[in-house]
Amino acid sequence: MEEKLLVNKEVLTKIQSRAMAIKLTSKDKQVVKEAEEIIEIIEKVLKDNTLTLNEKIEKKMKETKFSDPEMNANLYILYRKLSDGKISQKDAAALFQLYINTEPFDKKIY
Repeated sequence: MEEKLLVNKEVLTKIQSRAMAIKLTSKDKQVVKEAEEIIEIIEKVLKDNTLTLNEKIEKKMKETKFSDPEMNANLYILYRKLSDGKISQKDAAALFQLYINTEPFDKKIY
């Protein structure tokens, strides 16, 4: 299971800007490549954390549409319940996390 860490957005932005400065001032190709990777990682983290729960569920639904139809169906039901107000944000987030955490174990071998 992936551990989560709460980090202030301002700290990530500072790290990202310093990585950008390193990228722009360095002449070493390997250092530039590493700085670009740091920038991309931080952009992804910031983007993922700005999505609403509905958007996260919808994104995961699209990812699992063909690879895991059962997960897709569960996510669709969760998405509809959340959209219709039949489930709280807190409960929906807990269910979503449960689905994500059990996903690796749901793969069927044919």
